[in-house]
Amino acid sequence: MTNLSERSIFLEAIEFDDPTRRAEFVKYACGANEVLRASVEDLLIAHESNDCILDRKLVEGCPVDESAAFLLTQGQSGEATQHIGTLVGPFRLMEKIGEGGFGLVFVAQQEHPVKRKVALKIIKPGTGSDEVVARFELERQALAMMDHPNISRVFDAGVTEDGRPYFVMELVRGLPITDYCDNYRLQLEDRVRLFQDVCAAVQHAHQKGVIHRDLKPSNVMITLHDDKAIVKVIDFGVAKAMGEDLTERTIYTRFYSMIGTPLYMSPEQAQMSGLDVDTRSDIYSLGVMLYELLVGTTPFERERLNSAGFDEMRKIIREEEPPFPSHRVSTLHNRLSTVADARRTPPSRLQSALRGDLDWIVMKALEKDRNRRYESAAALAVDLRRFLDQIPIDARPPSAVYQLAKFTRRHRKSIFTIGMLAASLLLGTIVSVWQMFDAIRERDQKDAALRKAITAEKQATEARQEVEQFASRLTQANLLLTNGQLDAENELWSSALEEFTRATELQPSYHLPWVLRGQFYARLYMWQESAEDYRRALNLGAPVDEPQWIGVTALFEVMGYQSELEQLQAKYLSILKEPNSKPKWNVLRSVLILPSEEQGALLAQLAQNWLEHNGPPPHGRRPPREFLGERNRAERLPPFESQYICGLAFLRAGREFEAVRWLRSAAAREWPARSLVDAPLAIALSGQGNQTDALALLEESKRQIDDWVGHAIDIDSVGRKLPWYYLAESIAVNREATHKLYGMWIDIQPQISALRTTAMRKLDASLK
Repeated sequence: MTNLSERSIFLEAIEFDDPTRRAEFVKYACGANEVLRASVEDLLIAHESNDCILDRKLVEGCPVDESAAFLLTQGQSGEATQHIGTLVGPFRLMEKIGEGGFGLVFVAQQEHPVKRKVALKIIKPGTGSDEVVARFELERQALAMMDHPNISRVFDAGVTEDGRPYFVMELVRGLPITDYCDNYRLQLEDRVRLFQDVCAAVQHAHQKGVIHRDLKPSNVMITLHDDKAIVKVIDFGVAKAMGEDLTERTIYTRFYSMIGTPLYMSPEQAQMSGLDVDTRSDIYSLGVMLYELLVGTTPFERERLNSAGFDEMRKIIREEEPPFPSHRVSTLHNRLSTVADARRTPPSRLQSALRGDLDWIVMKALEKDRNRRYESAAALAVDLRRFLDQIPIDARPPSAVYQLAKFTRRHRKSIFTIGMLAASLLLGTIVSVWQMFDAIRERDQKDAALRKAITAEKQATEARQEVEQFASRLTQANLLLTNGQLDAENELWSSALEEFTRATELQPSYHLPWVLRGQFYARLYMWQESAEDYRRALNLGAPVDEPQWIGVTALFEVMGYQSELEQLQAKYLSILKEPNSKPKWNVLRSVLILPSEEQGALLAQLAQNWLEHNGPPPHGRRPPREFLGERNRAERLPPFESQYICGLAFLRAGREFEAVRWLRSAAAREWPARSLVDAPLAIALSGQGNQTDALALLEESKRQIDDWVGHAIDIDSVGRKLPWYYLAESIAVNREATHKLYGMWIDIQPQISALRTTAMRKLDASLK
């Protein structure tokens, strides 16, 4: 073989076990060179014959023992079986179980130091070139580096006397993974679990710096140990070292050589270019195996690849996109029932079981672009575990941009032609319709301007009408409110109620009608209706520091409006905390109706500050001229009410001594509502330990409230006519005092009902 092409073609051809595939390869490799083709075929015939000159020469030139002579002179598998029983080192050959492109595999019996059956692999006679020997030694070294339960172990290695290397491996008795899964009818999930062990073995090899490059079901055996399936990855005969030399020999991967099995070969292996093959090539082969385990067939039909020419086969592997596993199932036709039965899944459900996560996991492993595959076998195993655990997988459908790019690359010529035609048509269309678009745009602009003007005019008219209507309603409502207040002053109760109600109907979103009607209801002692109106006004944002709101906190407390009470007190506290504010005694009074330990100290300090600057002296002494201040003089707040409010402030702060002093001072003055003082004074005395006086004052407070309720509205018949909120405050504080002194809450509903009965009688009387 003086010609380099002849040598390359011969060495590549002997790696094809199938004679048909070998002949087809030679035909395509030699092309139209009949002389080269005849020379290569003669070499192949000599390689397969008994009269191998190379073998004969080595036997004649080397004094070898019987076992070595056998290995050097026997090339045909039939002849190899005739020498069963010969020794290779300490191993006796029992049975030939395999034959590759350059090696023979035997079952051998080890005699010493232990007795066991092993698998022995040795170079096939007649293939002892430097390249083959180096590859054989590479496989031996690759397996020796492995230490994983799912990779066949290497027990021993050696060289025959004539320099033929051999090594001894673990004897794996089992079935290829696809046959095992079909024979035992494993379901899809069980197949995935078993395949995870394959990924673990391949990951271990990659970590040791070894690429298998020929992963396929026949190289992944399943053996049983205690009825448990054990994965064993075998045959690293075409493994490739990464990062370091596995042997002292150098393996030169021949230019335009293709290593591996086409059905399971990655696109970069089929490319046969300068592109370096890395671990992601094994990921592709794992994807093909997983595809076959799930669907029962490889992504590309075996018959199609066998019938295709060498270049066409490589083109299919490199360029053609395989169908999704779920789509592939629909093309099985007559085989579908057999495949589904082997997976213990009804044929109607097999496609839906594969659709989704399994589809995307397999297709990610089968990506033509290796940069888009799983980065490692471990990453593939993790995604399979995610699928089994029903959690989101990392594999995702490729983006629309990526799919468009792949489509464009496959059909670039057609797309270019269509694109040029479309561009020409588009350019002509743009020129022809430009004026039409310009005219339409101008027309649309005029129409839009006209519609905008009409809309603006309509909105202006509606706004003007709405303002006019609002002004008219507001004028009517204010007139009704004024008349209602006059009628209420003249005790024309029915007319006043009607006018207030019509005002609320005219201006339902205006707070003033609700405030004035609420004040009217309160004066009439219809406290339930009054509380409702004040609640409505509060929600409409009414200013709560106006005189009309005096007593509303007591009203809310008595009628049980807790949410509104808290909202109102928060507003009052905000007003009182304003910096540099003038004294607001009525606002402070409204806050002090209810006990508040949290705010009591603050309110007492505020009252004390006002007293220091403007306050009247206790014990009835005449207050100074500046006592009330400008705001209080405007409000005309009597001194006894200031003293009463101060007493409440000190009571809420827990300062009973000051509270008693100010409350007694207020009670000593002549004012029509001194009964207000009795209940808070009883609480203060009780806090000092004076229960006797406290209980007496509480009983006096109850008596006065009962008398007050009995003469409500027409109370002027006994010479007194007091604001309604005096009674509301008295009831609220009396209930508090009763609870503090007796430990119980009194029922005030009978008093409220009595007041309402009197009010309704007055309304009926005013109608007459």
